[in-house]
Amino acid sequence: MQWPEPAHTEQSLARVACPTKGGAVRIRIALTTAMAVIALPAIFFAFFSSTSAASARVIRHEASSQRRTVTINDKLMSYSQAQYAAKMVNYSNAVVLEQEETYLTEFAYLKSLAAEQQFLKSVAAQQQAVAQAAAAAQAASATRAAVVAAPVPAPVPAPASAPTPTSGVTDATSTSTADWACIRQHESNDNYSVGNGGAYQFEFGTWNALTGLPSPAEDYPPAVQDAAALKLYAQRGWEPWSTRYVCGL
Repeated sequence: MQWPEPAHTEQSLARVACPTKGGAVRIRIALTTAMAVIALPAIFFAFFSSTSAASARVIRHEASSQRRTVTINDKLMSYSQAQYAAKMVNYSNAVVLEQEETYLTEFAYLKSLAAEQQFLKSVAAQQQAVAQAAAAAQAASATRAAVVAAPVPAPVPAPASAPTPTSGVTDATSTSTADWACIRQHESNDNYSVGNGGAYQFEFGTWNALTGLPSPAEDYPPAVQDAAALKLYAQRGWEPWSTRYVCGL
């Protein structure tokens, strides 16, 4: 007859105190995982801390090499300070916008002023050209008025019979001879105001060459026409008058 074993024998206690091989493996895995979970953040934190410190040292080195001190204020602003900063930014933007609008307004004004000045210059040039043209026309009109002779008085009818030339009067010195009276009678019926050259029927080219006057011979008094006839006679004799044959000259 076998008696039942007591509840806690040495073998049972040994089995309880010493876990099995599989349990030990699981415990080691759990411990390793816990250590990794604890160690990895520490390693990352140390790495980034060293990187930030190195960056800060580089920044401080560059700042010191440029003889400037860079101060980073990482203090959080309060709500009132943030509102004040926002107001300052809005004010600065408004000032910039107003300056731009003022510049554009002044630029447009200067552009319009330049266009107006150019227009006034062109108008002044046109007015000057018109004034010069009017002055030239007035001067030309005055010149024409100066060369126009006085109105020709009505010719005095010649007597029916030519006066007997006095002694010493010849055809070369006076037009009061019978020969000149015959020429005038057959050329113009002894009319000094008749057209196409007056009493002696001067062609305009011949008349202008003899006297230098700009108008035909009939526009001038008998004394002027007589003087021109004597001048032409002194140059060419009776040749210019075709009526000389009727007068027997």
